Order: sequence, then C-alpha cells, then structure tokens
Amino acid sequence: METIPCPNCNTFFTPRNSLQTFCSGPDCQRARKNLWQKQTLATDPEYKEAQDLAQKKWLQNNPDYWKQYRENNPDKTQRNRCLQQVRNLKRNKLQEPSQSLKTVGIAKMDASKASRCGLSGEYWMIPMIAKMDPVKIYITVIPVSSP
Repeated sequence: METIPCPNCNTFFTPRNSLQTFCSGPDCQRARKNLWQKQTLATDPEYKEAQDLAQKKWLQNNPDYWKQYRENNPDKTQRNRCLQQVRNLKRNKLQEPSQSLKTVGIAKMDASKASRCGLSGEYWMIPMIAKMDPVKIYITVIPVSSP
C-alpha cells in the first residue's frame, strides 16, 4: 500500500487498510478520536444527549470540582478570565456589528495602559475595523537596562 501523510503530524506512514487516515501515534489517535467525537456530536442527537446526561451525572457527583480547580490553579484561572474577554468580544462582534463599531478606537502608541493580565504571553489580535482573520501573537517583555 502507498504511504500517505497523517493529517495530524504530517509524517508519512503506510496505512493498515484503505480507511486508515491517521498514523498510529498516541497524539494522532487522540486527534482522530477528538475529530470523530466532534463530528458525531454535531450529527447524532442521541449521542449528544447521552454525553450531556453523562456530564450532568458527573457534575452532580463532583459538585465542588470547579471551585477546587480554580483555587488550586490561580494562574490558569486568570488566563481563562483573560481569554473569556476575547471570547466575549468575538461573540459581541458576531451578534451586534453596529454596537462593536461604536466602541472601537484607533490605537495610539502613547495611549497604552497596563493590562491586569500582564504583557507576556499568547494573545489573539481580533480586528474590529479591517476585514481579516484573528492573528495569534506572542508578546515577551524585554527588560530595559538602566544607564
């Protein structure tokens, strides 16, 4: 059989049968399963209902899980709060295009304010004026040496 590229890791492999599209690496198999589950949740209402029921049962048996998780992982909690602001901006942009245009300002270099989330890290730049896709950027603070 001819070698094909794995859609997850892009390495070439020889499939065991004509239906195999992902290589046998654990990360690639996890990606295959995630893709299958995402497609099945979107197309099979019975499967989605069973998954929702299982999640509700688990949450009933573990009521304080998220509270304990946030207490034990404050850095992840803060990161999620920052990312939630981005998700809210995206949602508001999709729901109310005229409203979002009223709140948009043009960036000025001397008008920047310190962020509560800090500067270093990964961010999504979401255009509010120009029509383009969001861009993921990495910002690292470089300390300035004093004279």
